[in-house]
Amino acid sequence: MTELIASERSGFYAPLGFLDRLGTVGEDWIADLAAEHTAGAVQSFDGGNGVVIYYRKLAWDSDFFGVPTFRVDYATWPDDADYGAIAAAFAALRSRIAAAEASFYLFAEVPCEDTGVIAGLGSAAWRLIETRITCYRDDLQQFEPRTRYRVRSATLDDVPALRQTATEAVNHFDRFHADDFFNKEESDNFLGAFVENSIKGFADEVIVPQEGPSNAFLTGNYIKSPPSLAHRKIGRMVLSAVSTERRGWYVKLIGELSQKFKERGLDTSLMTTQATNRAVLKVWERHGYRFGRCTHIFSIYERKR
Repeated sequence: MTELIASERSGFYAPLGFLDRLGTVGEDWIADLAAEHTAGAVQSFDGGNGVVIYYRKLAWDSDFFGVPTFRVDYATWPDDADYGAIAAAFAALRSRIAAAEASFYLFAEVPCEDTGVIAGLGSAAWRLIETRITCYRDDLQQFEPRTRYRVRSATLDDVPALRQTATEAVNHFDRFHADDFFNKEESDNFLGAFVENSIKGFADEVIVPQEGPSNAFLTGNYIKSPPSLAHRKIGRMVLSAVSTERRGWYVKLIGELSQKFKERGLDTSLMTTQATNRAVLKVWERHGYRFGRCTHIFSIYERKR
């Protein structure tokens, strides 16, 4: 079995790899993956010809959708392996899971630089569902909002309005709405449950407008930095939704959470959206955020309804 060792390719998989020009964040990431594999949280599949795929079952997603859900984290292969061998391995992984599960959902998030996995997934009939872009500021203490707006932290009393806003502000290009594995009810319910759980502790910050109904929101988390970035304090903006009545509030919420991160002493902030979301990317640019990384979401499934 090919050993899990750090490389330029594995470095692209590190979600924070773009913050470290020396590549040591990638070493942290591959070491964590190896440790999870040893502990049994990550499974390995020998796909033949030296190709090994590392994947895991997602318990929360499996329970929520009522279908076993798996995510591919990484794949390794010897230098002499070709795209055909990689494709055969991903096809074999699908067959292995299908033999054990009548219904299943299997997906992978692949950095745009990993042409080997991208070619292999395409040849194995996995479908490209979504392309994501992550942008960031690593000089957050220099952030100066053009205008301040009145916001507050959301509470449990806001949950009904937040759930309604999340389900009505549909983004047809996110993974759940773009993939026909999920029906509209499931996709909408997932986003509603996500924001409710954010209020209940999944998120460190959920902000809404100070006045009026809480029909615009933005969530954020404080990230534990990997060892090679221990000197950095990092925040991630996660989920947002703005009702039609609150048009224009997305730019305000991004500015206010950036300011809150700054006041908490953070030096780095990042966020991810679909490459199709040009309006959001323009807002981020306005606030001084720049390109960090690009990834693709592929999926394959079997569902007995």
